[in-house]
Amino acid sequence: MATQSEKINKLDKDIAVIKVTLTNLRENHMYHIEKDVAMLKKTLWAVGFLVFSNLVILLRDLIL
Repeated sequence: MATQSEKINKLDKDIAVIKVTLTNLRENHMYHIEKDVAMLKKTLWAVGFLVFSNLVILLRDLIL
């Protein structure tokens, strides 16, 4: 059976591992996620512009 001190030491080690993991996630992975989201936003704007321009051309052809 583990003593109280051993349990506290194990919890301290677990907290340190969690802290390192969160720091790694925040500093490294968030940058890549933000970059991917920015690329998706640019792509959606481009697709939206193309759809809108095709709609304008279709309306022009229907009117004329």
